[in-house]
Amino acid sequence: MSTLYRDYRPQNFSGVLGQNHIKITLQNEIAASQLAQSFLFCGPRAVGKTTLARILAKAVNCLNRPAGGYEPCNQCASCLSITAGKNLDVVEIDAASNTGVDNVRENIIAFSRLAPAQAKTKVFIIDEVHMLSLSAFNALLKIIEEPPRQVMFILCTTEVHKVPLTIISRCERFDFQRIGVGEIIKKLSQIASQEKIDIDRGVLEAVARRADGHLRDAESLLGQIFSLGDKKITLEQAELVLPHYNSQEAVSLLECLARKDAAKALALVNDLADSGVNIKNFNSEVLLFLRKLMLDKLNPELSGKLGLDWGESLEMKLTKLAEILSWDRLLLITRRFLNLVNDSQKNIAIPQLPLELAVAELCLAPASGIKAPVSVSRPPLVDRPTEKIKPTVLKDDAAARNVSPAATEAPVNNRATLLSQADILEKWPEFLVKIKKYNHSLSFVLQNCEPQGLTAGQLNLVFKYKFHRDRINDASIRTIVENTLGEVYGAPLSFTSLIDENLEIKRPEAPLAKEPADLDLSAPGAETDKKSSGLISDLLKTFGGEIIN
Repeated sequence: MSTLYRDYRPQNFSGVLGQNHIKITLQNEIAASQLAQSFLFCGPRAVGKTTLARILAKAVNCLNRPAGGYEPCNQCASCLSITAGKNLDVVEIDAASNTGVDNVRENIIAFSRLAPAQAKTKVFIIDEVHMLSLSAFNALLKIIEEPPRQVMFILCTTEVHKVPLTIISRCERFDFQRIGVGEIIKKLSQIASQEKIDIDRGVLEAVARRADGHLRDAESLLGQIFSLGDKKITLEQAELVLPHYNSQEAVSLLECLARKDAAKALALVNDLADSGVNIKNFNSEVLLFLRKLMLDKLNPELSGKLGLDWGESLEMKLTKLAEILSWDRLLLITRRFLNLVNDSQKNIAIPQLPLELAVAELCLAPASGIKAPVSVSRPPLVDRPTEKIKPTVLKDDAAARNVSPAATEAPVNNRATLLSQADILEKWPEFLVKIKKYNHSLSFVLQNCEPQGLTAGQLNLVFKYKFHRDRINDASIRTIVENTLGEVYGAPLSFTSLIDENLEIKRPEAPLAKEPADLDLSAPGAETDKKSSGLISDLLKTFGGEIIN
């Protein structure tokens, strides 16, 4: 019976999703004919370990691969026989079914001493290698340490900690990672197109999130949805197979908690309960978003590396949410939901009551000196005190970009001139999300700059560090940034990058003692009270310390 994950299994390196750090290394080794003889592929299930092992076996045995090339042709007799699983020199062994030492001796050691029958290199792919017994590992150790010249071993495992260190030390190790939601959506969209089925993007996003970074799971679930038999599949139809995800509602609840809007949050919780949503599963989903927010605040690249992309629409909401949640507030909410998930009771008369209690505590009860964050808007460029910035600190990058004065005085699109500082700041989070699609690390660089209005149709980007400024001025990077600016702001925009060594990126912070509207900084002792409030005040009271200016 045909299945999607078999029909659409990649047959070359370019078709493998993610794992770029592994693909580049293997491609360079193949092109230079400097391949190791023993490889260890380890990582989660369904992320491409066995698939990449087969592609590697085809590449080293391809009859038509040119010198310096690395992709198998998939047309020669060797490639076709390996793809069909009929090549006698490419042996796949399931270690879970052949755990004993006798199987290793008969199927691997004895067979490896024979010359290849038709291929250039004899390849042993041992799947789930951690299932071998200790005696089988000991028997395998010697042949891996000194393999025959025309033999290659590829060991695949999901539990590398069970593989003896003596085996690991003799292999070239590659750690696979879970696949990002965006990449899975792209692959599922290609499958749907080839199957000539029109499917809503919301369905693909829901399938990709449910797969949790495992491509085979996503393809299997998509096959179930295709079995509905319609040529056009909507989200409502897909929910017959796909459990409903409440991602939008989870983000809406977090927005209510950030604003301390208890009434709206409680109404949302009860609407979910009335519609039959499993509250325990909903709490777990909220916790997933809180984890992503925490990782994004630590380092925006972390969530991408861990496969925590949630699709463009949710990413934009989470970016705005991260700006209005201070660290203290985010940690407080996360701990409360963690306790809520851990302490959830199986039999309770009102299932939503624990969640309602948590909402009430987070919105209404005092939080040990920690108050809800207040969004602090960035002042426009004209309001910045220019006397605090030394004239020698701000450096125009026109010379670095070799831009002539005539080019900088080119006519500006009328729509661009109508943009205000408020317009720029309002859509800046959306810009940071969109640019991730083109260059993931570039989003992190741009989060460490401050847009400060328009001058003659050029957006002024102020950086604190020269290496960030130099990175953004790279020709290819500049093109990506300007194209994305035009996409977000609806007008062709260029930019000028400046350096301000005294720049402090303004991020929303939780007020320590008073709300900004009530705090009188001119009052005697107000600044000291502000510094000593909140968590700092608790520490001073506990240890009897004092603030020294």
